Amino acid sequence: MDRLLDWCRGSLIGGAAGDALGYEVEFSSRKEIIRRFGDGGIKEYSLDREGRARFSDDTQMTLFTAEGVLTAAAKGEAEDPVTVLKEIEKSYISWYATQTAFQLPMPGSWLSNIRDLWSRRAPGNTCLTALRQLKEGRVVKNDSKGCGGVMRVAPIGIYYGANPLPGTDEERLVAEIAGGSAEITHHNDMSTFASALAALVIFKCIREQEVSRAKLREIVVDSMPLVLDLWPESKAAKKFGELINEAMDLAESEVGDFEAILKLGEGWVAEETIAIALYCVMRYIDDFGKCLICAVNHDGDSDSTGSLAGNIIGAIVGYDAIPEKFKTHLELHDVIISIADDLAGASSPEQLDSRYIHHKPFGVPENLTIFSNMKFTPENITELAPDEIFVFGSNLAGCHAGGAARIARQRFGAIEGQGIGLQGQSYAIPTMQGGVETIKPYVDEFLDVAEECDQTTFLVTRIGCGIAGFTDEEIAPLFRRALSMYNVRLPESFVRILLADRKEG
Repeated sequence: MDRLLDWCRGSLIGGAAGDALGYEVEFSSRKEIIRRFGDGGIKEYSLDREGRARFSDDTQMTLFTAEGVLTAAAKGEAEDPVTVLKEIEKSYISWYATQTAFQLPMPGSWLSNIRDLWSRRAPGNTCLTALRQLKEGRVVKNDSKGCGGVMRVAPIGIYYGANPLPGTDEERLVAEIAGGSAEITHHNDMSTFASALAALVIFKCIREQEVSRAKLREIVVDSMPLVLDLWPESKAAKKFGELINEAMDLAESEVGDFEAILKLGEGWVAEETIAIALYCVMRYIDDFGKCLICAVNHDGDSDSTGSLAGNIIGAIVGYDAIPEKFKTHLELHDVIISIADDLAGASSPEQLDSRYIHHKPFGVPENLTIFSNMKFTPENITELAPDEIFVFGSNLAGCHAGGAARIARQRFGAIEGQGIGLQGQSYAIPTMQGGVETIKPYVDEFLDVAEECDQTTFLVTRIGCGIAGFTDEEIAPLFRRALSMYNVRLPESFVRILLADRKEG
């Protein structure tokens, strides 16, 4: 494999791998991690029921950053930071839709066609709030230095590292775009500094033939003046510089990993995230696995520190040097590889044009696209994940003797004699007390509950369309509001009816 392509793939896959490893323990203390996974903490992926190592919003937003950068590049505007940032902002608003709306592809985003990206993976409130404000045409105002800005900037460093722009002050351009991309949602200088530095480090690691521990220190030291000079009036500059220097010094000291990271923070804020990531990369610069394990086994934001450390170490060692256990089972591995190839300039003109000019999911397996495989309620549900609820039609008496009601009673905790509402991992909607108009209040009540339980996925069956005798055309309109709810799944027949009605309207 071409070495440049190897580094680009390594950086993007490395970040996803660190994210997936850390996502399992993101909200756990180190003591809890050790208790669950033994001495040394988590070292292998924890797989979901489909055998995948799932990543968090960090990798989701990283991929949408790549889409924004590449859209600007496809338009011939990669040298114009204003255009690049405008395209990145559009891509972030498309990502926002994947977190807050029903699965309908966005017209300006090929990534929004990928079904598995329409999953809520603990997105940060700052990102969600800021993007909602932008979508509504309002001005974003906050003072957040959370890590939601720095954890997504790797594609900026990858793209410009792989695609030289002669006659351009490339380093300044990278820092300006990366800092500006963080400022789309996070208006604090610490976030801006961290994001600019992270992208510059990745940019320079890709440009270098070999990166030793000494060379990495040199890269960071040489990058700091440019980062700080872009925002010279900031009162945070001195504190940021001191923390980065401390991280590098600790990496070359005899202090143990846990104690060193404890000195740097927990990674919930941007400056701590990059400090921890740089520490882990410098300490284990020749060992991808040890770097990631160090980056996630602490008290803080494990997925973000793991993600950024993976982006940097991956750009240094390359994809081929990443142990197979971190590639196998990684969610959307082949899609991430394909996007890395786009960033590296190794994809065909047809693919780049289709994706970033026409916004079509060129080269993506058909079974991953929403057009052919939207997240409908499965026809035959035999088991549920812990965060899923089976929604079935019942009678007011709660006699769960037939159809979906019997399945709910036998498998998912429906209570005999209870005809309405939550019970176990099921939710009953009465459908046998009269006409459609008598069902609507119960459906509205259910949708109110679903809005409140926003971390739970509700699987709605074809309520009322069996024993109760109603048609899909009669029942589907009752669920129109669910089209704007990311956590409610509807039967395919309901969705087709609702979409047809909306198109006609």
